[in-house]
Amino acid sequence: MRLLWRFMLPLSLLLVGAASHTRRKSQNDNKARILQELLQELKLNEERGNDDQLKEALDFLRDYNQEADLMSHRMALYEFDFSTNVTDVNSKKVEDQQVLFNSFLQTQKFKAEKFYKESHGWPDDISRQLKFISMAVVSTDPHLAREMAEISSNLSSIYASAKVCETSGDKKCHDLEPDLLDTMANSRDYDELLWAWKGWHDATGPKMKSMYARLVELMNNEAKENGYADEAAVWMEENDETNPSGFEALSDKFLADIMPLYTELHAYVRGRLAKTYGSDRVQDNKPISVHLLGNMWAQDWSSINPVVNPYPNKLFQEAEKGMKKEKLKPIDFFKIAEEFYTSIGLLPMTDAFWKYSMITKPTDGRTVQCHAAAHDMGTGDDFRIHMCTEINMFDFYVVHHEMGHIEYFMEYADQPYGFRGGAHAGFHEAIGDTIGLSVVTPKHLATIGLVDSEEDSDENSISFLLNLALQKVAFIPFGYTIDKWRWRVFRGDIKPNDYTSSWWNMHREYRGVAPPVPRDDPSLFDPGAKYHVPANVPYSRYFISHLLQFQFHEALCAAAGYKGPLHKCDIYRSTDAGAKFIKMLRMGASRPWPDALEVLTGSRKFDTGPLLRYFEPLRKWLVEENRKHNYRKGW
Repeated sequence: MRLLWRFMLPLSLLLVGAASHTRRKSQNDNKARILQELLQELKLNEERGNDDQLKEALDFLRDYNQEADLMSHRMALYEFDFSTNVTDVNSKKVEDQQVLFNSFLQTQKFKAEKFYKESHGWPDDISRQLKFISMAVVSTDPHLAREMAEISSNLSSIYASAKVCETSGDKKCHDLEPDLLDTMANSRDYDELLWAWKGWHDATGPKMKSMYARLVELMNNEAKENGYADEAAVWMEENDETNPSGFEALSDKFLADIMPLYTELHAYVRGRLAKTYGSDRVQDNKPISVHLLGNMWAQDWSSINPVVNPYPNKLFQEAEKGMKKEKLKPIDFFKIAEEFYTSIGLLPMTDAFWKYSMITKPTDGRTVQCHAAAHDMGTGDDFRIHMCTEINMFDFYVVHHEMGHIEYFMEYADQPYGFRGGAHAGFHEAIGDTIGLSVVTPKHLATIGLVDSEEDSDENSISFLLNLALQKVAFIPFGYTIDKWRWRVFRGDIKPNDYTSSWWNMHREYRGVAPPVPRDDPSLFDPGAKYHVPANVPYSRYFISHLLQFQFHEALCAAAGYKGPLHKCDIYRSTDAGAKFIKMLRMGASRPWPDALEVLTGSRKFDTGPLLRYFEPLRKWLVEENRKHNYRKGW
């Protein structure tokens, strides 16, 4: 079953927090207000003689929303329990609830379709809710629904429980987080990096391959049963309800816009890595070996900043020293992030958040999913994060990112069930990342006391932009490739025996990276080493969000009255920026994404321009550096 769309606290903070609590209380009255508006609309329709069908539709939606709220709450509880305690018992609870939810949605889908066909002239909110319910992708065969749920749980369990064991000494076994990720980020030993990379890919993918192939078959059958050509068509509609068939071409265009900047960055990084590992291991005009880029999947290259950045300004390293000096604990990261959001007028975390969130990796022996995630428990006041937080800049950023999801959850909490989601999946991912663009600035890190001062110079600006490009720009072709590969799998263009070879062919083509050792054995399944593939989470949302966050950032900086280079803007404590943000966030999915985008940015189209303007000083510098050192572009 898949359902589409769907430090120190200053006195000023205490006042903002109090106001925010008042605003949350007023939000609780909004559902009653919305119902009253619908009843008024119903009364008008009675006068027009068009009330019987609309009355039935309103009764249906009332009952649907109540039952969907209850079932989604149960689903959220079971999923959170599984994420924070990976056991067969908890896995079975998730499976059972998925099957029940599938059956419920199947019944409601057909009822909603009947009303939706009659909804011409009805209030937009009514017809849009009916549309969403009628577009639920569900299976009519309970046995196949059960099988799909079981496979999904098994894939998640394999990923969460995988370990890589040493072959000598005490033969210690290592989890992905924090052990293997720390090795990939901090080691500069070619062979040690190869051991961690190969070990993780071998420990996960081969166990998943046959199950994943069956899951693809089941999803495609379900998609066809619901009127789609294949699962790729389902995902296209989730990506763009306004023009599903055009989304892939739009993604291609966005990547083409970014590639001139990416190829300059790629050439520069390759040239610098050759100085560290030798030209025999990092060859000019060839793809970069994926295990040398500071991350298990080479989606974020910022960990190799000390290797490739020529300037002595080490902002993030200094910030991490500041964290240690202040003896910050993981809980402090969350308090600092909360203070940022409330400083611009957004809501503080709820009591339930602090009571139930898993902020650090448990020490009681439980197997948990360390991949950070935010959870809306469906009650209007229970929102949680599970994360194995470490004290470093990466996790400092991730905490702000995940809390962005929570802020979105809270702002649209008064919407009906079908509208409690992002206007676009990319919006949800972009909220916290937009805040992150302020959080990582030298100005902000100095303001909150993690670095001593904000030093403004051309060299420091380039150093900062290069570090951020290693995170943001390097990610974009990666974000593009993950779903580009899956769409081809869903369409049948890639067969199971070609899963891994096609995966690496595409990463070579679009990203200029390659595996460090041959991966041609058809029993391998390297896509399974990336969480979102076995978890079956669409990835285009992250690709779009990496463009969208700069569009949001530019609009919020303008609202804050900021004048100057975009990469130096910090909207901290700007309630004007926050008010504009809130207006968009409260909409949830109640309107098509162009409407929500227009509220915040004034534009109805995604735009790569803000990202390119943000990094333009770096692009010019990269062009000159590559020319000066004769670093060749391409692979």
